[in-house]
Amino acid sequence: TQELYPGSVNRYLNAGALPVNVKILESYTVSPTLGAESLNSSMHAGLMGVAMVSIFMCIYYRMLGFLASLALVVYTAVVLASMNIPTMQFVLTLPGIAGFILSIGMAVDANVLIFERFREERERGHSLLEASEIGFDKAFTSILDGHVTTFLGAAILYAFGAASVKGFGLTLMIGTAWSMITAIFVTKYFLMFSIYTLGLRNPKLYGRV
Repeated sequence: TQELYPGSVNRYLNAGALPVNVKILESYTVSPTLGAESLNSSMHAGLMGVAMVSIFMCIYYRMLGFLASLALVVYTAVVLASMNIPTMQFVLTLPGIAGFILSIGMAVDANVLIFERFREERERGHSLLEASEIGFDKAFTSILDGHVTTFLGAAILYAFGAASVKGFGLTLMIGTAWSMITAIFVTKYFLMFSIYTLGLRNPKLYGRV
């Protein structure tokens, strides 16, 4: 720069500076309580979302929706318990809550796939027991594909992302793994328990065909 414009370096560096006095109109001080309030608001929003999804599932799928809501409660408890593992050094931040809520959506989506397969088998004339077995078997591949791809994406975010993105990726990985386990095993166990043990075999409880 000095060779092209000798003696003019300072003039070019100060080209954007204006001789104007700065007057402070407003000043804000952000206290640590702002993060706590945001965290509480996010938790309340997540609980309201889970409650609304559970109500919708119970209305639309009846007994199946009720069993899925119970499995969702088990899933939430297991994921929160997994976050307390000392070796994982887990911190529940706002991106982490976002990943947790997204994983809840994955769990609900897996149950919807199972229930729609269940209804298809019921429409073909299968009994409740046959429809439940075939429905879970046919929905397994779709659930596996969706969860594996989501887990891989979360793993990439955790490996190469920034600090806040790592929290999102870690929560999403944990939630996705437990989502598949609860959808395949816990929901199926609840359904078999209600049919075999409790004897709840009235077709009206499981929706019209």
